[in-house]
Amino acid sequence: MVTPDFQAFFTASVAASAALIGLLFVSVSVAPERVFGVQSDAVRQAQALSAFSALANVFFISLMSLVPGVLFGLVVTVVSVPAMLQTLALLGLARQWHAAGIVARGAFLFLLSAALYGYEFTLGVQMWRDPTSKGALVSLLFVLMGAYAVGLGRAWELLGAPRGGLISYVSALFNALRRKPPKS
Repeated sequence: MVTPDFQAFFTASVAASAALIGLLFVSVSVAPERVFGVQSDAVRQAQALSAFSALANVFFISLMSLVPGVLFGLVVTVVSVPAMLQTLALLGLARQWHAAGIVARGAFLFLLSAALYGYEFTLGVQMWRDPTSKGALVSLLFVLMGAYAVGLGRAWELLGAPRGGLISYVSALFNALRRKPPKS
């Protein structure tokens, strides 16, 4: 059960995630052939699916938290499963990550997503068993913020934005170390 002191967060989260999902749909609909067409790239499809999954995950958890008397732990547990399955499906793109030179970035985002949704599942089970667990609920809020970060990051990549920041720096360093010829 979600106590009233968390309702403001979840109310804002429902609105924010709904708006971001809408913007994701608009951005994909501008040039749908780039993402879902015959000539589309598997990496772009994965970015769109990953962004949508993360934002939909937050949306449904936040929305269901507003329903009085719902078994919130059960909701969190159930909603985390499709997100985990979608994340596992990203492993099928390892060859495309390699071809695009984004192995480190793809692996990092995969591991981050898997950790977030795995922990979300664990928290859901914990809240299902003990609905009064305030610690699990607070931890869930941080997981949801992480899911927002994954969703926004993937959407940003999908739009073709320049890659920058820590992940790009580490990816470039990893690629440079991998390409160095061995010393004789």
